[in-house]
Amino acid sequence: MSYYCHLDSTGSPEYTNLQLYSLQKAANDWNKLVDLIADHGIDHVDCLREKLVFILSCLGLSLSQLLGQNCPSPEKDKMGQPGNLLSTLLIRARVDRTKRRRLNSTFQDFLLYYGAVRHFGENKNEQNYRTVDQLTPRGLDRFRRMTIEIWDIAIAIYREDQENDIDDFRSISDVVDFKDLAEVNLSGCK
Repeated sequence: MSYYCHLDSTGSPEYTNLQLYSLQKAANDWNKLVDLIADHGIDHVDCLREKLVFILSCLGLSLSQLLGQNCPSPEKDKMGQPGNLLSTLLIRARVDRTKRRRLNSTFQDFLLYYGAVRHFGENKNEQNYRTVDQLTPRGLDRFRRMTIEIWDIAIAIYREDQENDIDDFRSISDVVDFKDLAEVNLSGCK
């Protein structure tokens, strides 16, 4: 079975890229949130928590798809948990130890939030609720930057396989545009 990566998600049978579609949805809502914060200040953004959770969910869906079902690995049928998949990807990509530790650590933090929003029903000690309550734009921005780095690493691995159809670009940021979060508008954020 060959792997492929098309930078198209039009829904046609030949060109479907669900992980890219999820990342684009995260970027669309992230950019709207950044604009709202810039225009009105963070204290005046309606449904801030819901917006943060939706963006986080889209980032998580994109990453879990990228690392799992579309992972360029000959062991694809034996996929493990996302944290293990990331570690394997980073080792395979020959990422230096410092960057690998930072990405693994950030990804573990991300998985705490992603797990909390995915399991938001009844929970005995309300830990999931407390975790979601701690999500901030600055924290989400950290996860956004990590997601872009992971995508770029995965794309570099895809490029090594001649079966992949990848246009010439340096970063997923050349394809999916995320606005930067203006620090000046985050007074009171963690």
